[in-house]
Amino acid sequence: MTKLLSYLTPISIALLLATPCAQAQNSQARSLSANSMSCTAPSGESGGLQFPADQSYLRTAISGNAAYDSIDGMRMKQLVEEQTAIARRYRDAGNQFWGRIIGTASDHETADWMAEQLRNAGAENVRLNPIDLPPQWLPDSWELTASHNGQDISLVSAWPTYGSVGTAPGGLELELIDVGLGMETDFQGRDVNGKAVIVHSIPTSGAIINSARQNGAIRRADEKGAAAILVVLELPGNLQMSLYESNTAVPTLAIGSQDGAALQEMLTSGDSVTLNVKLEVEELTELSTSTVRGVVPAASPDAEKIVIVAHRDSLFEGGSDNASGVATAIELVRYFARVPLDQRLRSIEIVGTPGHHNLTSTGFRWLSENQGSLLQNAALLINAEHTAHALVDRWGGELCATNAVGPFSWRINGSAELQRLTLQAFDDFGIPRWAETGGPTGEIRPIANAVPSIVLMHAGVLLHSNIETAGAVPAISLAATTRAYARIIDEVNRLEASRLAPLEK
Repeated sequence: MTKLLSYLTPISIALLLATPCAQAQNSQARSLSANSMSCTAPSGESGGLQFPADQSYLRTAISGNAAYDSIDGMRMKQLVEEQTAIARRYRDAGNQFWGRIIGTASDHETADWMAEQLRNAGAENVRLNPIDLPPQWLPDSWELTASHNGQDISLVSAWPTYGSVGTAPGGLELELIDVGLGMETDFQGRDVNGKAVIVHSIPTSGAIINSARQNGAIRRADEKGAAAILVVLELPGNLQMSLYESNTAVPTLAIGSQDGAALQEMLTSGDSVTLNVKLEVEELTELSTSTVRGVVPAASPDAEKIVIVAHRDSLFEGGSDNASGVATAIELVRYFARVPLDQRLRSIEIVGTPGHHNLTSTGFRWLSENQGSLLQNAALLINAEHTAHALVDRWGGELCATNAVGPFSWRINGSAELQRLTLQAFDDFGIPRWAETGGPTGEIRPIANAVPSIVLMHAGVLLHSNIETAGAVPAISLAATTRAYARIIDEVNRLEASRLAPLEK
């Protein structure tokens, strides 16, 4: 430990010790199999944490809302599982960079699946609107190996940051150096030019929002001449995590804390450590994607509408992000399609966008370019995104699944009356939420202020990780959010659109 601390400034020492690093395993290559500690986040690629059975989650007794009992959490959980299975099939077909990735076979399978589910739920005029994609960044394969005094270890948790540049086919062979948290003082007296630089990063809420991103450590290493950058995510286990684009000029990858600890142990010997990096990146052309559209018509063809947006793409399984949101949108169609036609005051329009997990933010762009027609006569816009998630707690060097859900951030663009009825519905259905508004706006960000809109999202520690599985999405959480949205829509439909809009400033 004394040798390790010699690498770090006092500030870095304090921050790093506040976030314990998982111990390196004794084997030369850390496996992606489950960790033996009962509460620690495993390094398993699909098993994830051991979440409680669905019937074990805390429930809130609700009176006066029996009309929404038909909204079925277990049915939605099945929809989540079917989407995560699409992602795993894509992985098992030999794709190292996997998920429901835009423009790929998994994207097209997800679009067809969603269209079928909307039809089964009772939507009409279900169609896929094709979109030609600009060239898409896609890492084909990568391999990282560290060598020290005849010992080689494979960094099995390595995952490219989004948009990272690749290496030449032969890869890179670089001296490895550790700069702690990557503050400016951590670089003083350290020559990182032409070397592979390790930066330790402390997650804030979700790991995609972390200290290395917030304090400029990645940018700083790039500007000081690093030839490759490794971001160690200081969470227990050996998670694979997809970070947002780092905009560096060199290969940049995230690794788990067990792999990071193994590298630190090598470095504390005082002898040189060599990192071999191979990262093959392609820029694919002539790809396409689509939006998935469907409607539950109102009694009058001239009626106003409620627009529900759910992005379809994911990194890894994407159980919460965003299989949960798609499941919520489909279940809302099922609920409102069973309302007699002559009682439907406003239509419900569903849009499954191709999403924003790509460098060109295709979902954002499509919504922005099509907002005129999409939002014409819209009384309310709902973003169905990250609509369910289990609460994950932390105790020292462990991550622990709980039998609670959330918490959720929220944003409401609208009148005080819209805010009151929305928050009351969230509270009545037992949805734990921030006391004040804030957090991400998500997929509808370009159009959220064009009409009255509602966003409820959970963006926690597992977001964009390989353990954000279907198991992380409790049926009770799906039911609570979707029932709340159904009641909000019912109450909004009894109000004139003018009573939903925010007051002009």
